[in-house]
Order: sequence, then structure tokens, then C-alpha cells
Amino acid sequence: MRRKIVLLFLLLLSFTYCENNSSNKNSPVIPITGPVSQEAVKQSLAKGINLSNWFNDYSDPAQFSSRFSSPDFERIKRQGFTYVRLPVGGTILFQESNPSQLNAKNLVFVDAAIKNAIDAGLAVLLDGIHENGERIEKKLATTPGYVDTVTAYWKAVATYFVKYPADKIFFELFNEPHVAASKTVNVTTAWWRPVQEKLIKAVHAIAPNHYIVVGGESWNSLKELLSMEPYTAPNIIYNFHDYDPFLFTHQGASWAGWAPAVNGRNIPYPSNPEVVAPLVAAATVQELKDALTNYGNQRIGIDTVMKRIKLASDWASKNNALLMCNEFGSYKPYSPRASRLAWINDMRSALEKNNILWAMWEYDEGFGIMSYTNGNRNLSTADEEVLQSLGLK
Repeated sequence: MRRKIVLLFLLLLSFTYCENNSSNKNSPVIPITGPVSQEAVKQSLAKGINLSNWFNDYSDPAQFSSRFSSPDFERIKRQGFTYVRLPVGGTILFQESNPSQLNAKNLVFVDAAIKNAIDAGLAVLLDGIHENGERIEKKLATTPGYVDTVTAYWKAVATYFVKYPADKIFFELFNEPHVAASKTVNVTTAWWRPVQEKLIKAVHAIAPNHYIVVGGESWNSLKELLSMEPYTAPNIIYNFHDYDPFLFTHQGASWAGWAPAVNGRNIPYPSNPEVVAPLVAAATVQELKDALTNYGNQRIGIDTVMKRIKLASDWASKNNALLMCNEFGSYKPYSPRASRLAWINDMRSALEKNNILWAMWEYDEGFGIMSYTNGNRNLSTADEEVLQSLGLK
């Protein structure tokens, strides 16, 4: 009889707990998972791909529910990737006037995307503020107290998504901060460290077992990473982006922001003076001539790639830090195909040799591995040679 009373009491207590918490729409009543080992993290984040232009600020909301579905994630898993990086624009979930409440309409779609990826056996790196422009970042760097607004947003994100296991979802606080490097505002790159630290503490207060991806100013550059002092917080993954040599990786990209890259075409890799000589002779703008000449004289190839990536690896070893490069890639419309394949292979090989987790930019846009017949997403083709360059075939 006493046992029955105890069981009844526990049942009533459980019912009361669920009732009291069911009104918190941003925090479903699901047990928080325990800690995971670094080895488990390395397995989850070994080989990634970016799903760009799904939930960016400029993305078409009409495709929030349909751009990628369960079969797409299953194919990504079969292709050999272990995780997807999900860029979420600064206006998708973040409501500046009410930052502690996520945008409920868009949350449904973002959550479904994450669940579908995890159900397919993939981990998800949630890139929670991948903003279009510098609006949020400028306020963070110059407006007193605005960091509290962004902190409230990240608390809401952590509160909602902590329901997923710590080896399945990872939080990236901000993509490519750069207002100091670009001289958009009059601050030094040091502005970013205390802001990032406050966001780390906010997320870990709610999701202490989950890993947080952090990076330096200057577009998450390798240079800025190498000057970083590690944070004292546990469960941190340090990140950098690498598109070097920019003249090659961004040739023909109209938005690249550097005229030689914008105007570049058919630039080869590896580089030496002989292979660029015809391009130098054909160039009609001196700035492009100079950039091509410099690129050829640098003789950039696998050795220079390895040397640069080893700098990152040495920093990680010195600081006993987990390290990833969650953006590298080559814009394909104007790049010689063999050169693009070679550069992707060299970058991936250098990262793996130096025990650096990676994600290529991107899946199905200008840097991607997928193409669609006449724009029909039901008629898709994977670039098998790029997958081979990524070591997945």
C-alpha cells in the first residue's frame, strides 16, 4: 500500500511539472543531455557542408519549408558528410524589440530543418547570427547595452535548442565579425573579445554541456585567431575561415569587394610566373596585372597551403584547443575546373593532416557541389569530382 502511495505521488508530481512548464513555448519539456567527450565532438564535426541561402536575411521565405527535406539530408549523409552548418540570418529568429522571444513563425522551419538533419544522422552547427550587412555588429561595437539585447536572444536560442543532444547541435555565436578590420567604425579588433565572452557565458548558463564555436574579428581570419588568447570557459571550439589565395578563390565574384578578384578570370592554381604570364599580358587594368604578377611570384601550392594551416594547428596544440575551419571554398563560374579541384583537395588534405575539423562553403550555390537541371531542385546532380577532392569518394 505504501509503495502505491509513493508511486501515485511521483506521478502527480511529474504531471504538475509538465503542466507548469508547458506554457514555456521556447523550452519544450525534454531532458537536458549530459556532457560529451571531445572525441565524440570530433566525430560529429569531422566533415561538414554549409547550407547557405536557406535561412539568410535575403532568402525567400517561401522556401523555408521546402529548400532541403529529409531525402536531401539523407543524401548529404550518404555523400560522407558528418554535419551541416546552418547559417541563420540576423532577422530570422532574432527580434530586436523582443529579443527574449524567438520569431515563432520562422522557428518552426528552423527547428524542422535541425530535426530532419539529426534524424538523418547528421550533426548541426547552428550559425545563429549570419547577418546580411553590419547592422547588428555595428550596434554591438558602438551602442552601450546592446550586447544585452543580443545576449537575451542567445539565451532564448539556447533555451529552445538545448533539447537536442550536445553531440548533435553546436552553437556558433556570430559569423565573421569585422567592423574593426573594415574600418566601418572607429574601434580596434579588441572590441569583439568581451562581447563574445558575454555571449559564451549566457549560452553556457543554460546549456553547459553544449559546445560553442567562437572566432576572431577580421572575418574570422587565421591572423586574428593566431593572436587570440583562449577563453577560460570549457566546451569551446575555435574557428577560422580560409579563402586564401583570395584572387583565385573569388575570381569573377561580383561582390568580392576587391577589383582584381572581381575582374579575374581563368586564374590557375598552383601559381607560378609562367602560368600567369598570359593573363598578365592580356590584362588591361594595371591593378589586375599587379595582382596576377604577385600571385604568380608567390608560387602558391600545396606546400604553402600546408605551411599556413600548420600555423593554426600549432596554435591549437599550444593552447590545447579544439579547432575548426568551417568555411573554405572556391567560386566555380570562372575558375579552371582542374585548379578548383586541386585547391579544394589541398585545403581539405591540409586541414585533416593537422587535425582541424572542417566545413566547405557551400552545398548548392556558386561555391557548391550540387547543380540543378533548369533550376528544378528535383533534378539534381552532385559533382563527384569535388566529393573526391573532399576525400568523400
